[in-house]
Parts: sequence; C-alpha cells; structure tokens
Amino acid sequence: MRFQKKGLIYKAEKVNEWWNSHTQSPVAIVLGDKIRIYLGCFAEDGIVRMGFVDVDPENEMKVLKISDNPVLDLGQPGAFDDNGVFPASAIEKDGKIYLYYTGFQKADKIRYTMFGGLAVSEDGGDSFERVQEFPVTDRSEEGLFFRGGPSVIDQGDKFMVSYSAGSEWETVGGKERPCYDIYISESKDGVNFPLRGRKVLSYDRAKGEHGTGRPLIKYIGGKYHMYFCVRMMDMKYSMGYAWSDDGQNWTRDDEAMGFSHSEEGWDSEMVYFPSVLEYGEKVYMFYCGNDYGRDGIGWAEVQN
Repeated sequence: MRFQKKGLIYKAEKVNEWWNSHTQSPVAIVLGDKIRIYLGCFAEDGIVRMGFVDVDPENEMKVLKISDNPVLDLGQPGAFDDNGVFPASAIEKDGKIYLYYTGFQKADKIRYTMFGGLAVSEDGGDSFERVQEFPVTDRSEEGLFFRGGPSVIDQGDKFMVSYSAGSEWETVGGKERPCYDIYISESKDGVNFPLRGRKVLSYDRAKGEHGTGRPLIKYIGGKYHMYFCVRMMDMKYSMGYAWSDDGQNWTRDDEAMGFSHSEEGWDSEMVYFPSVLEYGEKVYMFYCGNDYGRDGIGWAEVQN
C-alpha cells in the first residue's frame, strides 16, 4: 500500500502547563464519526504524558478537540513509567478502550529503561486507569533495558502482540541511544504476555540503522501489514514496512510504502511513529515530523 502525504494536522505550542510542545508517537483509533489520536505530550522539562487530539475524517482531518488533561499521567515514584509515558497501540473491546504504552524510567549506569504497560478506559477514552503497576512486556533476556512499544491485535481466542526489545546502546547524535529489534508473541487475555517472543525483524547496520521499533500491525485486505520506526545513525529517522500472509513470517519491503522525508518543512528531518487505520473504505496513516513531533503530526492516505 502506497501512501500519499496530505499535510500537517496540528503542531503543539504551549497548550497548557503539562503540554508545552511535541506530538510524539501518534496512535489513532476510530471513535464514532471522529478519529482520536493519542499522543506523547512534552512538558517544559521534557517529561512526556499522554493526551489526545480529535480530528474530523470527513473534513480534511480538521481538529475538533484537544485534551484538557492528561489521559494517563506518570507512574508512581520508582515504577517503570515514573519518568514518561507515550502511546503504542489502542484497541476497543467490550465497550472499553485498551491503551498499550511505553513507560520510561531513569537509570544510574545507563540513560533509561523502557517497558510496555497497559491502561484501560471505561469513559470513551477520556481517561485511563492502569491495569497493573508493572509492565505487561517486562524485562527479560531478549530485552534487558528495552521491551516496549506493544502493538496488540485481538484475534478472538487470543491476542497477537508485536513489540521492540534490546539490550545495547549506540552513540548517535552525541548521546547513547537504544538499539532494538522487533518481536512477536501471543497472549490469551491481552494482559499476561510471555517473557520470550520470536524475533521477526532486525535493524540493518549496513544501511545505517541502529534500531527498528514501535511496530504497528494491521490486518487489511486479507494480509497482515506491519508499520514500524527505523532509527538511523544520521538521526534522519524514518519508517519501515513489512507484510505477512500468516502473521508469523514477515517480508520487509519499505519501498512499497512510497514514503519518505519532504525536501523541506515540518517533516523534512523525520517521518516517524506511523499509525495506520481503516475508516470506511479508506486507509489513513498518521505520523510525527521533525524531532519526534516537535514540528507536529501529519496524515497520509493510501492511493488505490
């Protein structure tokens, strides 16, 4: 599926005291006749909480509403998510919205750790409560420092989860930055996941990559599609694509998206954190631009 860029939706600038800038890691979900985009929102001190923007898919993604308060705040001191939370995926089931997210915690001998959490909303997605205070994708041998970004698909009798995991760092842009690959596992209830999955995609060092992460899987047109982040040594982060007939064996084919940085403007340095959904007969993608969404979020549409 090839996407055509449609433009910038929203740039956050001093929205309120908890949301100073950035629209990081968009996760879109259809709620009635609107699309809600959950986001990582930066406070002035750089700490990330979760908010949202509602847009009108019938009117060129016009912004309808911006959240007044965080839908999910920081975890309790000492918890895995006490220094930042941003969304990974969202599904609706039995009248509730399940929001999977990545939680950050500062560390002493490394910069930070990040693991996956789960929060649930019973008020239509305006606020969320944690299912538990510890990760759903917790530390394990495959990911000592990073095991987050869980994307979940409800398959009826089980849940498929894809996530990124790793235990190494790379000096990029003057900072130690994480290296990780993409894994898949299954859960019976969408809450309890095994400590070991199966690696399905690895970053390509020969192409200048140092990580593939925050995968998002969609089942569209009789095929599984995976959209994911690609971390580059030159910091010009982008996105990748893979497909599968069975959800287990994946073929990477980034070129099939036909998607890259613009020559100039808000997404010329970074096109990152893809979130894809179906709305009627159309397929949209939302993504963040330069500096992890400092310059805003935009949208694109699949071309027939």
